[in-house]
Amino acid sequence: MTVSPVGREIDRVDGRLKVTGAAPYAADYPISNVAHAYVVTSTIGRGQILEMDTTAARAAPGVLAVYNPDNNLGLLAPPAGPPPGIVENYAPLQDREVRYRGQAIAVVVAESFEQARDAAALVTTTYREATPNTSLEANSPGVPAVGPPGFPPLNFTVLAPGVASIDAALADSAVVVEATFHQPIQHHIGMEPHASIAEWNADQSRVTVHTGSQTPMNCRQLIAARLGIPPQAVHVVTPYVGGGFGSRVMAWNDAILAAGAARKLGRPVKLVLTREQVFTMVGHRGQVNQTIRLGASRSGVLNVLSHDCDSELPAVGGWPTLPAHDTSDALYKTPNLHIGQRFVSLDLPPTWAMRGPNEAPGAFALETAMDELAVATGVDPVELRLRNYATVMPGAGRPWSSKHLDDCYRIGARRFGWSARRAKPRSRTDGQWLIGMGMATAIYPTNQWPAAAKVELRHDDTAVVSTATSDLGTGALTVLAITCADSLGIPLRKVTPQLGDSTLPPGATAAGSGATTSSVPAIQAAAADVIRALVQLAVTEPRSPWHGAAARDLTYENGRLHGEASR
Repeated sequence: MTVSPVGREIDRVDGRLKVTGAAPYAADYPISNVAHAYVVTSTIGRGQILEMDTTAARAAPGVLAVYNPDNNLGLLAPPAGPPPGIVENYAPLQDREVRYRGQAIAVVVAESFEQARDAAALVTTTYREATPNTSLEANSPGVPAVGPPGFPPLNFTVLAPGVASIDAALADSAVVVEATFHQPIQHHIGMEPHASIAEWNADQSRVTVHTGSQTPMNCRQLIAARLGIPPQAVHVVTPYVGGGFGSRVMAWNDAILAAGAARKLGRPVKLVLTREQVFTMVGHRGQVNQTIRLGASRSGVLNVLSHDCDSELPAVGGWPTLPAHDTSDALYKTPNLHIGQRFVSLDLPPTWAMRGPNEAPGAFALETAMDELAVATGVDPVELRLRNYATVMPGAGRPWSSKHLDDCYRIGARRFGWSARRAKPRSRTDGQWLIGMGMATAIYPTNQWPAAAKVELRHDDTAVVSTATSDLGTGALTVLAITCADSLGIPLRKVTPQLGDSTLPPGATAAGSGATTSSVPAIQAAAADVIRALVQLAVTEPRSPWHGAAARDLTYENGRLHGEASR
């Protein structure tokens, strides 16, 4: 009987490759005759390119081509349609407009990286400069936010019967706490800078892109849209991801420009962003101002929760931060609830999802305000949250399928010795150290994306499981193998997992903590189909010892069928 690997301590499938440095990341892919690209970026925050002199760069040693608005790559702007604003809304190098500092305005391609870099320094640009809007504070308040079609309202107010407004409810509250929070720009910086190697097949009008991506299928779609070719003509390969945190859900300009240059040059092109370029050519978590107003009784029971946000949404597009959503609209019971979301258009690089896109900044503000309310009312912070515990979704009235947050509060308090906590600051010491103890609530959705998987059971009791998801370092490759081995009842060592390739069955995006929850059911279903197909083959194949037998008379165990032969 094969022992299931689920719940057991095992080595990661890719562990040895990673700790020995043998795992091939995007820029490591070996390819012959590869040219190297280097990006020239804008040095102003807004304006127009009047003239770009590439004469010296084109004459520099080893230079193969310089691409810019005068010699562009024929790239297309992203198609309109939902969800809007999640990609940069212009085509790089196709016009002379400068939208933000650090924007790609030219690409130099040469025989070596050093030659491309040195030649890029010879490009001179003359601008007509305009004054960029870059300050969230100076441009707040923004305009009321509107989500894509079918998206829940981003602004709403729920009032108790007879209450005229949120302000009126606050005026009727015995205790009012108001706090404002500013979160600056945050960057997800992986160990590997964003890098891509693109190889164009002119005979088939196809491109293969080796890159680091959290979603090969989405990456394929975006590259295809930029090049103006069918998605089936784009092959994305990403066996290892050099650090994600959300930044590699998108196909950024390293992949787009490498693919465009490879097509126009007619040879493979490698483009690796410098660390500095990653800060402007890859999306960031946008800055946001949050104002929270809490109204409560003197015993700490909430009467009002109001959460207003001004979030950066650059003019070039992006993924805005929505801090009040999935936090203040879900955590605490209150008869009067207001969620206000505004967008502020700024001349900055695109915003993008980063590690708990809404939940992290939203919870920081809300939980800090709740602690202020605890001080104002003199109620213990844990007890305050229990008194305002929500059993249904605030403002919607829908119960959760399961929720045990109150149990977590009590268990956590007991295990951390919360009863020994002293509320007064600087009142507890350990030698020369001041000891503080606090608590906060975190919330995150359970995501599940569409996913498909293929399971192949071979005659030698080995199996291959494949799906076009990614492993951004969290162990997805091993999870695939464990799930397949458990589902087929075979040893883990006999399973070969495959992912990170857009030619595999469409897999789940490795983001939002949804890759495992999405991939596992698909693998389990595929494994069940394999077993049924094996039984059906056994009773219908003339050469089978069970030919003509009833399928119900066969049993499957440990990769093999068992039953009395029909002949």
